[in-house]
Amino acid sequence: MVSDVAGAGKSGVNDPRFTAAVAMIGRTGASSFRIGWSHEDDGEPTAWYALAAYPSDRAEAAGAMDPVTAVLRLCERLIDGGVCQHCGRRTIFVADADTRGVDRLGCVYAWDPELATYRRGCEGDTR
Repeated sequence: MVSDVAGAGKSGVNDPRFTAAVAMIGRTGASSFRIGWSHEDDGEPTAWYALAAYPSDRAEAAGAMDPVTAVLRLCERLIDGGVCQHCGRRTIFVADADTRGVDRLGCVYAWDPELATYRRGCEGDTR
């Protein structure tokens, strides 16, 4: 996946979920990823966007007031409601590690702080 995250440096991104979320977007089959912000001539506040493009000429985008939230929203947009290719359950994206109550609804892709990555709920299942 071609990734353009140079713009993220403008905001001082230091949340490890940002890099993990970009990697997660790559695992959805995206051929490219871009993050950017509104032009300074537009005035304050600055709005951020995250965009993923796919070989099929499909693209998805999400926006927020900071780059981390924009990327996490894009993950939600891409992953929520899909079908896990491993267990066949509906996919759900959770930006943090707390999946209580949600994990019974589908295969939850959640933050794993020990591995600094997003992992699927069925990972390690022996079904």
